[in-house]
Amino acid sequence: ALLSVFCIISAGQAINDYFDAHIDKKQKKTRPLASGKISPNTALVFSILLFALGIVFASFLNELTFQIAVFFSALLFVYSAAMQKIKFVGNVVVALGVGFTFIFGASVYTITPLVLMVALSAFFSNWAREVMKDVEDVEMDKGHKITLPHVLARNDVNALAIVLVLLTLAAGYLPTLFAGAGILYTILVSATNVVFLLAAKDLIRDKPASSASLMKKGMLVGLLAQLSLIFRFL
Repeated sequence: ALLSVFCIISAGQAINDYFDAHIDKKQKKTRPLASGKISPNTALVFSILLFALGIVFASFLNELTFQIAVFFSALLFVYSAAMQKIKFVGNVVVALGVGFTFIFGASVYTITPLVLMVALSAFFSNWAREVMKDVEDVEMDKGHKITLPHVLARNDVNALAIVLVLLTLAAGYLPTLFAGAGILYTILVSATNVVFLLAAKDLIRDKPASSASLMKKGMLVGLLAQLSLIFRFL
């Protein structure tokens, strides 16, 4: 399961670089493709091999893990090839992929309500950060990708990000309320939520870079909260 996720996510990064090479040549010239260290054909073959390996590893587990691996491999390829310029769609794709990482792991054995709660929290927090990152990169993306700040008023984008943060906060407490997650999880997820609220505050104060950075730091604390559930239910 670990190898499958590792290969598919790595393949997604590689195929993204393959289809983004023309943009990176202007904005991120040190990347392998943009700098000429790796040829486009090599990157394409490398990505396809990693997708195939990820699917093969998943096929050794059970039918559901195989189906999830095939679906996300196809989704990541199609997104990079055909939907990448519509980046606000990509925001959801990325967040969905992070949330489904938990579901994929659980599908090896059984998908419980607790797993779905954790996945939901991961989905909303990553979606919120993707939106904040788009606000930070609005000028850099102009002419290359269509992001939410390009199609909506700034206040509307901020409002969406804040709603997603609030949904993250609510989802974070679901394991405490409905799955007996315990005190350690509740303390850690509360600390996570404080950081997320500070990120929302910075976004409102027109500090998108700080906001996106705080969301990432909050996710690290949130990951500790999620890891504490392993010891709680061993």
